Amino acid sequence: MTLYFASVLPGLEYVLSNEINTKLNDSEIIQINRGKVFFTTTEPFTCLSSLKLADNLFQVIDQFQIGPHKKHLSQISERISKLDLDFINDKDLYWVNASRKGKQTYSRFEIATKAMEGINKHYPNWNIGTSQNHQIEFRIDIEHHDVIFSHRLTDATFRFRNQTRRFSRASLLPTVAHAMVWLSDPKSTDIFVDPCCGSGTILSERATYPANQIVGGDISDVVTNVAKSNLDDLKVQMNVWDGRELPFTNGCVDKIVTNLPFGKQISPDEDLELFNHHIMNEICRVLKPSGKAVILSESVDQLFWEAKRLGLFCLEYYPLSLKGLNPTLFVFEKQDEQKNK
Repeated sequence: MTLYFASVLPGLEYVLSNEINTKLNDSEIIQINRGKVFFTTTEPFTCLSSLKLADNLFQVIDQFQIGPHKKHLSQISERISKLDLDFINDKDLYWVNASRKGKQTYSRFEIATKAMEGINKHYPNWNIGTSQNHQIEFRIDIEHHDVIFSHRLTDATFRFRNQTRRFSRASLLPTVAHAMVWLSDPKSTDIFVDPCCGSGTILSERATYPANQIVGGDISDVVTNVAKSNLDDLKVQMNVWDGRELPFTNGCVDKIVTNLPFGKQISPDEDLELFNHHIMNEICRVLKPSGKAVILSESVDQLFWEAKRLGLFCLEYYPLSLKGLNPTLFVFEKQDEQKNK
């Protein structure tokens, strides 16, 4: 079994853990920290790359402890100089990124320098690159006395699906969009709708799973054109519409997943509270009984109130830390009145 960790947006650690357990047959969650999920598996990297909620994937090479003072930094170079790194294929330029949490008297830059000294002692023929120019990247994280030294398996393109995408204002990261899709429990029979689709990231992530119908729209034709360009090869229906007046009959949609406007995403002359009120009415109207709505919003108190008023039961909610904002990810289910009788 190999030990890995996946980095993830803070707040989504347990959602990622569920994805790991579901997609990797022999996996075991070892530890969950803020923004990190540690797990073991024997699956090859091609299987690990199916994890769509992870920002990046790392293979853990070593774990040890260190003191808090500069005199203890030599322990890093000594320890790393004894490690066998022959499993790494590309041995051209390498770099080490470091982080620390605690009351150490040394900086993360000094940590990285000592780690590179250790690598250089064991592998003098390896060349040190720069933060912008390297083929191999190692990471050393120190949290109080605990040290984790790892090898980064993914680059920045991983979280963007190795695609060139156009983004509209306040676009979601694909990893966050996928978390929302995952929480909707996608089924091949779903009629799936995103009423405020923006650049289409949620729709694109939903299209990675089979569905009966995937439909999205936004009030701006400029925004929907961006979405169309991102969804060229996908079977997604795009519309220009007002999400408060959807062209669906009552109770015909299985899943609604959307990022409601918050912060500076809504025009200054529009009342955000009134907007939320009307769109929640519409979401409830078009949802089937027992249908799910996964909604990202900063209007936490209002959404709880609107959901209670409309008979939407909150199954789960996840407070997030996103670009300096703190929205909450809600999972609502429309109550089936027939079942409740």
